[in-house]
Amino acid sequence: MKGKLLPKLMILCFLMVSAVQAQETLDRVVSITFEDQSPAKALHHLRKSFDLNIVFADNQLPKRNNFPLNFKRQNIRSILNSILANTGLTFRSEAEGIIITRVMLTPKIRSRFTIQGIVEIGGSSETLIGTNIFAINHNEGTHSNEQGIFSLTLPQGRTRISVSYIGFHNDTISINLQQDTFLRIYMHRESQQIEGVVIPAAMQSDGMNIGKYNFDLEQLQRMPKIGGETDLIRAVQMLPGVQSGPDGVGGVFIRGGEAGHNLVIIDDVPVYNFNHAVGVLSVFNTSIVKSAELLKGAFPARYAGRLSSVLDVRMRDGNKEFWTASGELGLISGRLAVEGPIVKNKSSLLIAGRTSLLNWMLKPYSEHYKSRNGERGQSNYNFYDFNAKFNIELSEKDRLFFSFYRGQDHFGNTGDSKDTLSLLINDRPEIYRFRKVYHEKLYWTNTGSSLRWSHILGKKLFSNTTFTFSELNVNIATASSDTVKVYSVAGSKTHFDADYGRYLSSIRDFGARSDFHWDIAPGNKVRFGLRVQHNHFVPGIQEYDDDFQEYISPDGKISRRVRTTGWAFYLENEKRMFSRRLYLNYGLNWSGWNVDQRNYSTLEPRFALSYLLSDSTYLEASVSRMSQFLHLLSGTNVGLPTDLWVPSTGEIGPELAWQYTLGLRKNLSFGWNIALEAYYKQMKNLVNYSEGADFLDDWEQNITIGSGRAFGLDLMLRKNNRVLDAYIAYSLGRTDRVFPKINLGERYPFKYDHRHDLKIWSDLHFSSKIDLSASWTFSSGLATNIPLEAFTVEIPGVSPPVTVIDYGPKNSRRLPAYHRFDLGLNFHFTSPKGTEHKFQIGAYNVYSRRNPLYYQLRTVFVAEKGVLKKDSELVGVHLLPFLPSINYSIKF
Repeated sequence: MKGKLLPKLMILCFLMVSAVQAQETLDRVVSITFEDQSPAKALHHLRKSFDLNIVFADNQLPKRNNFPLNFKRQNIRSILNSILANTGLTFRSEAEGIIITRVMLTPKIRSRFTIQGIVEIGGSSETLIGTNIFAINHNEGTHSNEQGIFSLTLPQGRTRISVSYIGFHNDTISINLQQDTFLRIYMHRESQQIEGVVIPAAMQSDGMNIGKYNFDLEQLQRMPKIGGETDLIRAVQMLPGVQSGPDGVGGVFIRGGEAGHNLVIIDDVPVYNFNHAVGVLSVFNTSIVKSAELLKGAFPARYAGRLSSVLDVRMRDGNKEFWTASGELGLISGRLAVEGPIVKNKSSLLIAGRTSLLNWMLKPYSEHYKSRNGERGQSNYNFYDFNAKFNIELSEKDRLFFSFYRGQDHFGNTGDSKDTLSLLINDRPEIYRFRKVYHEKLYWTNTGSSLRWSHILGKKLFSNTTFTFSELNVNIATASSDTVKVYSVAGSKTHFDADYGRYLSSIRDFGARSDFHWDIAPGNKVRFGLRVQHNHFVPGIQEYDDDFQEYISPDGKISRRVRTTGWAFYLENEKRMFSRRLYLNYGLNWSGWNVDQRNYSTLEPRFALSYLLSDSTYLEASVSRMSQFLHLLSGTNVGLPTDLWVPSTGEIGPELAWQYTLGLRKNLSFGWNIALEAYYKQMKNLVNYSEGADFLDDWEQNITIGSGRAFGLDLMLRKNNRVLDAYIAYSLGRTDRVFPKINLGERYPFKYDHRHDLKIWSDLHFSSKIDLSASWTFSSGLATNIPLEAFTVEIPGVSPPVTVIDYGPKNSRRLPAYHRFDLGLNFHFTSPKGTEHKFQIGAYNVYSRRNPLYYQLRTVFVAEKGVLKKDSELVGVHLLPFLPSINYSIKF
């Protein structure tokens, strides 16, 4: 008996020792990080890192990626629980190691409770938009909304919540969920911002990404600047699928759309002209912008009113904990911002202003330039912006926000030139003395404000009620005169010709909207809302006289004033399915427009999906129908605010577009990732000026209705790490138009049909205090018209004969290709007292490429065989040569 008992006791002791060792293994404390890894890869990584005997089969485990996990001094039992969360698997300790097995289901019912909260920045109590909130052991997550609010429903019991946001320290919160809970989460900035993603537009890793870019405002400061001025629209123009005129002039044209096809909003207020200096700069004061998101495809149903894109900009709320100030000074502008609490931790006020410093360069330069051409005069340009925002926390469930913006631009141009020409006519001398005098003034004003009440209706339902006002006023005045004095033996004669013009236009709207956000369940969100808007259009008040000598204002001609009422209702569902592998966003927008006793309505279905094909590859697709009841008529080459905003009327219906997109994005090796998007856009009921018409004409009598199309491929290849951040953005596209009253009704290339468009940007970090940023852009030349020949036509009863210039088919020629290289060296440091300093030196258009903005015909007088003749010459108009930049900013 003893011979049989001894082996049994030895085996029992061995099993007991093995079990104890297995338990000790599970209680072993380690640190490890998993980034975008599937459960199987995570187990392999854990086993290899700590020489563990973990027994499992790969086919037991799902192929999906886990949320990135970061464990600091956690026992292996907790790590395994997190890896195997929601996989239907568990583990047990045995002599042969740690065994992964399936969970034996028991009919146990667990309660579910809701965690509701708000995410704020520690030290200022500024809310954070789009913060990632993830329950690690339940594999469920969400994002904070536009007010920093989130809701997440989870099973009862202990859970660990991971909170992350680019540029901030990740945080993990442990909570024993036994009832509905409200959390106020404070995020703290990283001490070295270079550890974050430092490209100007970063794609989200979770959810829909096709055609969507969220700008990193901190890193936007590092991009090369014009005269030291950081500009949001410049960053937009550096993305694939986004075109503009040379040096950014003329507006923003996205995927073949018009300049007026972009919805630009600041705190829910539409901005009708977002340009300063004809598009060289924009109205956005980046020092007070909290978030900026560009959508150029896969439009959610909550956005409506434009065909091509949405740029949604949110101002910062202001510091609710202490008063602070910041200032910035560059070659072309200066800015100052002050913010602080009215009642600490309850309300705050932010005030910011910016003004131009262009005149100290422009006036002397223009005087010198005009003097070289035999002319006295100068050009001057000024602009300013003023922003204010007030917010107050009325209760834990209620907040009130008030935002205000006003900006104005003023341009003036004067000239006085003289010339003398001597001729021998029939052997008799004649002397011609010419004098040309002109005065031009152009100024425009943007005003916008919003009042928003944010309310938490329940543990899963939020609402925003907003009232808005927006207005654009344009005022133009011109006067010119031409005097010719002829001296001969017979005496002297004087010929005088003068023109006077004044032009005003405006658009004003009042709006109200209610938006609701309902978190039905984890991975299932519903948005719905209603918007009403009243518009008042004054498309042009015009005064003009072409024969006066005392500059007496003639009677004005008033274009028809138009009043309209628009409305929209939307319903949108955002859903994650199949263990978060499939993301869906689908909805419907129903919009209407009342004008001239006529009612229009459009139904706009939206659908988008993103599917995780493998560990790091996403397939994405979308279909969107968009409508637009506002039309921007452009009659200039450079996109001045003389472009008219006009409404759909009883005779002019809404513009319509269908856009289809298909995309693929993938994380590559060594920190690289790639995104490809193919698109096709079909547009109809487009409104344009008829051939030869412009803003001085009666717009209703001089327009034509047509259609357009655009298709192409956008590519973004990116890399980011602590040393080098870079991307390559390339677009291959084509866009054209057909209008009955343009180009004899034949299809022609759209002016901004850039066949090839390439942008390269990089930021090299030498240390935490110094980095070098560089960018290079290239695009095919704009489609344009260039005179082919001129001939005269004799018209009965008209003398002299009329000169006719033949331009050939519409936009049949191309400007030279555009390219430019920019450079910026950034220094940033913090003083022992906490004051932040940033300094940048750089250059715009380093090799001074002379990129023509457009060509124009100029009239010159020449003497030919003793006869005075009028001739024309083709002259390229250039805008920005090599420009140095210096910028210094301080925050204290």
